[in-house]
Amino acid sequence: MVRERFREADRLSAAGDWNGAVRALAEAVATRLSGEPWWATSPQTLRELFRQAGRLDSLRPLLLAFETVVYARRSIDEPAYRAAEAAAAAIRVQPAAEEVAAA
Repeated sequence: MVRERFREADRLSAAGDWNGAVRALAEAVATRLSGEPWWATSPQTLRELFRQAGRLDSLRPLLLAFETVVYARRSIDEPAYRAAEAAAAAIRVQPAAEEVAAA
């Protein structure tokens, strides 16, 4: 699930769909941090999840881009997406929970 959402973010960003890409990226990061399909299972906001995980400051570019798209209903541009993507990079390289369990 997580890898698929990261791939979807890559696909959407390659197509220039920055809004779709940031949604997919946020879902992937949230799922990786929570260990569950976050969108479907959590009543928390993304901000609450990032704060609870102790990652609010480091993931702020992703959070702000996501909030702009989802709550403000405004589009983001490539630089905003690239900043979000860079903020998510450390989370992206972590092994998924199912990969750790299989090791």
